[in-house]
Amino acid sequence: MTQTSTTISFPRYKKVFLTFFLILVWAIKLFACNCEGEGTIGMSVKNSDVVFSGQVISRTLTKNYDSLGVTVKGNTSKISFKWREFPTSVVKIKVDKMYKGFLVSDTLTILTPPNGASCGYYFQVGQKYIVYATTFDQMLMTHKLKRRAFDNKTFWTHQCTRTSKWTITEEKEILKVKI
Repeated sequence: MTQTSTTISFPRYKKVFLTFFLILVWAIKLFACNCEGEGTIGMSVKNSDVVFSGQVISRTLTKNYDSLGVTVKGNTSKISFKWREFPTSVVKIKVDKMYKGFLVSDTLTILTPPNGASCGYYFQVGQKYIVYATTFDQMLMTHKLKRRAFDNKTFWTHQCTRTSKWTITEEKEILKVKI
C-alpha cells in the first residue's frame, strides 16, 4: 500500500487572502464618507448659510421630508434608487449664539444623513455644538434633485463641514471672521 501525502500551498492561500483583503478595503472606501478636507474657519463660514452654537435637545429619524418644511426640486421619475426610503436625522438644537445668519427661533432644526458612512454628523442629546449649515442638502446622492428648506428654521449639515462639539478656541476664531 502506498502512502500519499497532501501538501498545502500556503503562498496560494496568502494570495487569495490578500486579494480578499484588498477588495474589502476598496469596498469600504467606496461606500464610506470621503471628505476633501475640513477647510479653514473663514471658508467654512463663507460657505455656510448659518453658523451658530447650541445644545442638542432631541434627535430622531424620519423619511417624511414634507413635514420638515423641505421641498424637493427636480425630476424624480428618472432616479434609479428610491431616495425617499433613506431616512434623515432630525436634530433640534436650542441656539446659544448666532455667528452668521438671522435667528428666527430659539430652536433650529438640523437635518443630516443618519450615519457616518453617508457623511452624517452624529449629534448627541445634551451636548453643545458649533454648527455650520446650509439651506440645501449638499449630500443628496444625485445632482438632479435638490432638497431645500424654506422655513428659515431648518438647515442641513454633514461631516464634511466644520460642525463639531463646541470649543472656546473655535468660537474665538469664528468671531475673528468678517461676515
